[in-house]
Amino acid sequence: MIKILESKNKNFDDKLINLLFKRKSKIQFKSATVTKIIRDVKKNGDKAILKYEKKFNKNNVIVPSANQISKSIKSLDKKVKNAIDLAYTRIHKFHSLQKFKNISYTDKLKNKLEYKYVPIESVAIYVPGSTASYPSSVLMNAIPAIVAGVKRVIMINPGYKGKQNPAVLYAARKCKIKEIYSIGGPSAIAAAAYGTKRIKKVNKIVGPGNAFVAAAKKEVFGDVGIEGMTAGPSEVTIICDKFSNPEWVASDLIGQAEHDNLAQCILISKDKNIVEKVK
Repeated sequence: MIKILESKNKNFDDKLINLLFKRKSKIQFKSATVTKIIRDVKKNGDKAILKYEKKFNKNNVIVPSANQISKSIKSLDKKVKNAIDLAYTRIHKFHSLQKFKNISYTDKLKNKLEYKYVPIESVAIYVPGSTASYPSSVLMNAIPAIVAGVKRVIMINPGYKGKQNPAVLYAARKCKIKEIYSIGGPSAIAAAAYGTKRIKKVNKIVGPGNAFVAAAKKEVFGDVGIEGMTAGPSEVTIICDKFSNPEWVASDLIGQAEHDNLAQCILISKDKNIVEKVK
């Protein structure tokens, strides 16, 4: 549902400020909650993880069995498998071309000079799995790690009642990810950052997530690496006019809105007709 604000109305400024502040205040509240969850996991490990999984995902499975994974993948539509296979090939080719070369030479003074690119030992990929599931998140995060030569790649993917998305699981198998955990949220980020009895900690955590996940990654940064930005919840502002394609505008808005309930997608236009077409 698109909420329309008229800039000519007297109370426009107040309505806009309230709309923006409502989301900001919710994100700040979540940050405080996240800190408590991370402390709990650091202290109580797997016990804390199971507590939050039962509370938020009705899940009591941390590590899905090989049989569970295979059974789920079997249910996947062949067309989706083919699409994932094609995407894997294309993404792998791109990152293979991106790879740097080591430098090694001896100068005139017989000094040997070297510059080496060394991959990190381990990385955790966070793949959303509650509101929406993205096999693309697996491919776009795991493949660069594979090309770089990272030895240990693990996947954190929350599932509802222990059930994970088959397309996500197939993408993980395609990337030969051996460690898959059916957990999510700040507790999963804490587990990857600090380790538990079941989950060995990693050097870096990457991948998109909701406001809770983004806040958790900011919280653990320094103890563990994260990507240069924390993705989520999404924000996009689109400016359009009567010449714009309403289908393209709608697609761009939906593309960000689907990430999280707190995603903020704003459309600005002087033309009411295009707004109605987008709606």
